[in-house]
Amino acid sequence: MYLSGFLVKSAVYGFYKITQSIGGNINTTVFVTICVVGVIDASLKMWGQTDLKKLVAYGTIQEMNLIFLAFCWGDVNAVVGGVLFSIMHGALSALMFYLVDCLQRRFNSRSVCELSGVLQITPNLGIACLVMCVLYSGLPGTLKFTCEFYIFSGLFEVAPFVALLLFFVANVLGLIGFSKCWFDVIFGIHNKQQKVTTLDLNTKEIYLIGTPIVFLFLFSFSCCLFF
Repeated sequence: MYLSGFLVKSAVYGFYKITQSIGGNINTTVFVTICVVGVIDASLKMWGQTDLKKLVAYGTIQEMNLIFLAFCWGDVNAVVGGVLFSIMHGALSALMFYLVDCLQRRFNSRSVCELSGVLQITPNLGIACLVMCVLYSGLPGTLKFTCEFYIFSGLFEVAPFVALLLFFVANVLGLIGFSKCWFDVIFGIHNKQQKVTTLDLNTKEIYLIGTPIVFLFLFSFSCCLFF
């Protein structure tokens, strides 16, 4: 949670300052190529994941490559979207990893093949996972939709074909692969032989999960007012 929520943002900021300080003397084509390949590779690898922790990690890789691409290649709109995306991703990625930890402590597994019917067994945890999927999907009204709108509108001005390719790969292929695994966990048929060691979310866990969700909704509303 600390790595994905804070450290990778520090790394992106460091790379951004380096490209800005020596931008006139460096060719960013290599960095742009790495970012494009990173988005495509992470999105495609979501389809073959059975470990929820690895699935969330690939989602982080996809989004961080997209943010750095906006910093390297985009205009002012893309940079603004990248900054907002970094703030949003810090809360959302920490939420996703914490939900994976909640599942592992209850079911002693992170495997999509072994977890099924979470909504039937632990309704509060299932609803929290479903809300997380909605926030990750970038539906209109969520903060991720606003961030991606700024990023892709800026990238489209620079390279329309690459922007459309990344939009399709990240928001269609990657999103379907990510959501497919989580929907199997949330809505799948419950195995009655599966042992559950703990009951539903307690008060402390509800507070820890609800804090980033409320922050994301409030921050999304603030962005709509100011931008």
